Amino acid sequence: MSMTPDQLLQEQASEFSATLLRIKGGDPGMQWYPYSSMSNVTHLMEILPETVKTGLSAGNAGLRVLDVGAADGDLGYFFESRGNAVDFLDNPPTNYNDCKGILALRGALGSPSRLITQDIDREIKLEGEYDLAIALGLLYHLRNPMLFLMELAQHARTMVLSTRVAERLPDGTSIGSSSVAYLLRCRESNDDPTNYWCFSSLGLETVLRRSGWRVMATHSIGAGEESDPVTVAGDRRDFVYCERVANWRDLGAHHDF
Repeated sequence: MSMTPDQLLQEQASEFSATLLRIKGGDPGMQWYPYSSMSNVTHLMEILPETVKTGLSAGNAGLRVLDVGAADGDLGYFFESRGNAVDFLDNPPTNYNDCKGILALRGALGSPSRLITQDIDREIKLEGEYDLAIALGLLYHLRNPMLFLMELAQHARTMVLSTRVAERLPDGTSIGSSSVAYLLRCRESNDDPTNYWCFSSLGLETVLRRSGWRVMATHSIGAGEESDPVTVAGDRRDFVYCERVANWRDLGAHHDF
């Protein structure tokens, strides 16, 4: 029995993960990003369109992909291995190893990818248009998430995004039915001073819409109705697949989104 695109991609992701582990194991002096990015493939299978998954599994997707806030670039390089042209957009001062991991993998894999270094919390300047932007585990680290989302809509037709969301405030107040965001105090969450915003799920959908994106599919992992912005036990992540609005060129001209 032949495998489905989802099953093929899972197998291909596992094989690619093994390749990355061999490369990283051969350079123990590098301060590699300590968390697995390839585990996100499982969650992306829940939201990517079937046409995209079929192209990826066949290795001929032919997309122009932008991996934003890419850590060591594991996921972007996997997409490249599946027949896509990939650029990385990251900011060395806020990257775990000053983007040295991205460059080391590029050399080891013989990749033609580009690394674009910019502060994505300010103005993004990119050339041309991308078919897909990848922005996983990023939004809550930005002071200006709407600016980032609006700028990205000028350069990408579709996007996969994940971020931490919450159904309750730290004091237990339910916010699941409200379009809100919780502003974290410094080091309030995970002792990390770069954690700023935690949206409710409805708040995330609203900020995406008002920044020029339509949510087409959603997948959640972690804590459910008891999720909160602060505790480890209350950690919930929403993964979304978005398409930019038809009148995306008007984002800077008016506010009727």
